[in-house]
Amino acid sequence: MTFLSSIIISLLLSPSVVEGKFPLTRLPQNSNTRKAKYLSEVLNKAKPLRKLDEDEEEVDLSGYSLKYEKCQLIKQWSSDEDGDNNNGGDGDYDDILSLNKFAVFRLCPSDGYSSCNSNYGEYIIDLEDYLLATTNYFLEKQEDMCDYCDEICNADDDAVADDSVDCDSCVDECDKIENMEDNGYLEASNYIECVQLEQDNDDDGDDQPVYYGAATCSTDGSKIKIGVYQDENCAYVNTNLSVDDYLQGFKLSHALLKNVYSGSNIPCSSYDEDGDEEENEACQELYEDAAKCESYNGFAGTDYYSANQAANEEVVCDFISQIKKGTYDASSGEIVLQGNGKVVGGGSSASGGQKFALTVLVLGTIGLAVYAASIHSSLTQGAKADLSKQGGQMA
Repeated sequence: MTFLSSIIISLLLSPSVVEGKFPLTRLPQNSNTRKAKYLSEVLNKAKPLRKLDEDEEEVDLSGYSLKYEKCQLIKQWSSDEDGDNNNGGDGDYDDILSLNKFAVFRLCPSDGYSSCNSNYGEYIIDLEDYLLATTNYFLEKQEDMCDYCDEICNADDDAVADDSVDCDSCVDECDKIENMEDNGYLEASNYIECVQLEQDNDDDGDDQPVYYGAATCSTDGSKIKIGVYQDENCAYVNTNLSVDDYLQGFKLSHALLKNVYSGSNIPCSSYDEDGDEEENEACQELYEDAAKCESYNGFAGTDYYSANQAANEEVVCDFISQIKKGTYDASSGEIVLQGNGKVVGGGSSASGGQKFALTVLVLGTIGLAVYAASIHSSLTQGAKADLSKQGGQMA
């Protein structure tokens, strides 16, 4: 990883980055401090793009659609000025790394949504913010669908019939949604934000560990799921536990959440029954809050750039690029080393090649030590013999 990349990551690994605020990050004191200080000063002056006044023109997102790219966990060193752990836990954990959760997404031209290889913008934002905005969009669509299904399929007047509506299908689907809990399911989107999971005491009456549920990433970041966390701020995910084991006999329904990452199109504008264009609030909301990489990809809204955004863009683009290249393990947030080795909990798991090289190095070191001992023994014995001869002559 280049020096610039490492500085970019250290500067951007903060939850406030997704709000458009780039904090001054504590930097290592070394020969590159002057360069690091310059970058931090640039980011420290950055401010989030504000909402425009009514007499100003907003960025036109009507021709774009939201497209999910990746879910990414990143572990970041976190402590306050006094050195106390400030990673969101209750002090019961020795790990000084906090877990940040991000979503990377694009605004793609709606007419080229499937490929999205030009004239797009690329963005990174807090995972919870992304999920809340997008799942709310699909929830509203679901409610509208069921309302329309009820209106058409239960109408007494044939004049309101709509041949495009499959009543058997939509009635069945909406009935399942309405009676989800009766069928033993809970909506997964209710666990996007950190929520305590209910647990029973064991047979001995001892209290069980308290766990929490919140959104997390799949192994490769292509999917989003609900994970089990060990602290009330959901900073420590336990990948060995399944959330379904802590839902009092219920299971999670991921149908709504799956829409977010499965490639479902989220247009930034649509038309109502009267043909009037309506703005999708989710698009504008996410656009305003996200860190942006636009001019490099030909996004048409770059004419709106503020000086702050222009100064930050190279840093943001490089940070997103590092995430997409696999600098971090998506499901743990650990930094991935070269090859197949990766940092795990402060330790390291090595690849086969690394293990072989280490073995050769150890054996070589042992061999050299034995050889050095042999030479030392020979020299010592020779010196004693010479001293013996000298002593005899003196006698």
